[in-house]
Amino acid sequence: MIENINVEEENMPTVKDHLNKPVISTSGGKKLGKIKDLYFDPKVTKVTAVSLGASGMLRRKKLMIDRAKVQTCGVDAWLVSRADVVVSPKDIVGSQEFVLASELRGRQILTEGGTEIATVDSIILDGQCNVKGFTLDKVSALGPLAKRKAIALGAITSLGSKTSPMTTILAQAESTEIRT
Repeated sequence: MIENINVEEENMPTVKDHLNKPVISTSGGKKLGKIKDLYFDPKVTKVTAVSLGASGMLRRKKLMIDRAKVQTCGVDAWLVSRADVVVSPKDIVGSQEFVLASELRGRQILTEGGTEIATVDSIILDGQCNVKGFTLDKVSALGPLAKRKAIALGAITSLGSKTSPMTTILAQAESTEIRT
């Protein structure tokens, strides 16, 4: 059991760390935009696309990059091979099922019995942009979770939805390690 893990000390990047980083094409050094949000697969196990926000004055068009087109999720910038990888959501298969990081921030986490644990602050990623867990805000549980302020993805029993909370089993949440 890891009780005193500190996400910052363990060098575990979160979605918050990646926001506003530039996305650069390696085939010409062109800055394609800044990361505005990240999309995840429906089970929230990995980054599936990058949101660059929207373009256009009157008809705002969402701009995305498929994660498969990203060469490097870097510390200072994300790199892609070509500038033409920026597309609309309709050009990425399955994008209508993707989950935005911003939709998870603030989501309540409860025990399966309904006891409030915390809310999601951000999502912990490894170097390949796989989800490892969640940093916590407004922690109401005492013990290891209050000290660690993070919960492993494997301890989440349900991701909930826009209108329902995530759930966990408290003993599992306290004992499951976050491994990067």
